[in-house]
Amino acid sequence: MPNANAQKFKKVLTLIVEPLALGVLALLFIIPTITVMNLSPITKKLQELNVLGTNTQSSVSVTLVGGKHDIFAEENLNKVSDTKYDYTTKLSKRTADSYSKPIIEIKNNTTEAQKISFYGQTQNQTLSNIRIIIDDVTYKIQDDKGQTYPQEITVAPSTKVVVFLSIESLTGVQFSEEFDLQIKLTENL
Repeated sequence: MPNANAQKFKKVLTLIVEPLALGVLALLFIIPTITVMNLSPITKKLQELNVLGTNTQSSVSVTLVGGKHDIFAEENLNKVSDTKYDYTTKLSKRTADSYSKPIIEIKNNTTEAQKISFYGQTQNQTLSNIRIIIDDVTYKIQDDKGQTYPQEITVAPSTKVVVFLSIESLTGVQFSEEFDLQIKLTENL
């Protein structure tokens, strides 16, 4: 009788194990084939991707640098139109000294040089000289008498520049004031 039980066990084991073995053997060939097909290069033309953090446009972009500073607070950059931006900051009370901070980054993503104009002022005249600094070149925006000076720069194709705001006070200023800087893309060169 043990032989009859052994034969029944073999028969049942064969019915269960044989299909499983064939399935595993088939997977050994199917999985590598699918993997190779998925690794094949795509030769179709890719559509334009809209991925966060990428820029496929050919334009000039103006972005706020940000960061914390004791004198320059509450910075904002607003896009007024495709060619106009408005940067505002609160200039805190300060001692007689010179202060500067990077405020915006301008990227020229086009193939042509771009002309950018700046015009800025404070509401109150505080005997402070306000300037912007771009690539170690200083441009006067407002003098100590409150006179404003429009400035213009050229940004070369496929480059970026960082604009620093500099304020020099010959006397201490005991109140905060608002500073407004208008940035305008004037023309393609």
